Amino acid sequence: MNKYQYRVTQAKLVWMYFQVFQTDRQSPLPLIFKFVNSLDKVKLKEIYRRFKKCEHASRVLKSKTHVLDIIDDGDFEPGTFGAEFKAWSKRDTVLDVFSVYYPTKKITPLSQFLRSSVMEHDLIHFFNEYDTSSYGEIGVLSFHLAKEWRESYASILYSSAIMAFRNTFIPAKYPRGKSLLYNLIYNPFVVFLLTVREGWRRGKRAPWFMSVDWEAYLNVDLQVVKNKLNLKEPPQFWKTRVIDWGKIKHNEKNSNSSIATDRS
Repeated sequence: MNKYQYRVTQAKLVWMYFQVFQTDRQSPLPLIFKFVNSLDKVKLKEIYRRFKKCEHASRVLKSKTHVLDIIDDGDFEPGTFGAEFKAWSKRDTVLDVFSVYYPTKKITPLSQFLRSSVMEHDLIHFFNEYDTSSYGEIGVLSFHLAKEWRESYASILYSSAIMAFRNTFIPAKYPRGKSLLYNLIYNPFVVFLLTVREGWRRGKRAPWFMSVDWEAYLNVDLQVVKNKLNLKEPPQFWKTRVIDWGKIKHNEKNSNSSIATDRS
């Protein structure tokens, strides 16, 4: 695929995403993986080579088990990273996307890498307290892109920006107040921009999650781990807006629509 064909494919996928996912429907996971498979083939090879240079990579790639298996089967002290991440995974019914989209008959170094890559997404949710609403996913992708640029994720943000701008003209998409300032703060496009800005900054501050030896942190107090990752405090803009966006989700759910990702 030459550069022109690549950009045409990217534009088509952005348009498809815009049509399917209007921020009030479930995240179309098959379409998202179409983004990844179409736009990230070369980049994934580069990320794989980068990962292999990490100190713990050799152990991860040669192992027949994954840290996710250790977490799932393990029994950890309350308050540790292992215990809290396991509880979060059960509570949020996190989907094992790896088993759905990267089925493999046997465990290989590549399959171990791909599983770690998928785990990275959930870890960003976990450490930043982003939910699985459309804006929560925007925060996750922004954080991710700060350390690991992928055209697929960037393209999803491009499409999300178009949707957020579109929703600016649909009052039902966000809470309206009596003041101009209030309406500006809760404008979907403004919220999109500020969520991207905050997620990107947090991602820049934290280490690349693929370079972290998560197995070494399983029995470490979660707050200590957050400190080491420079993520002690949750994203302030996100936390101050999540209650109000929760009201929107509640109202939309009552009208038989949802902006949450289906993780079951």
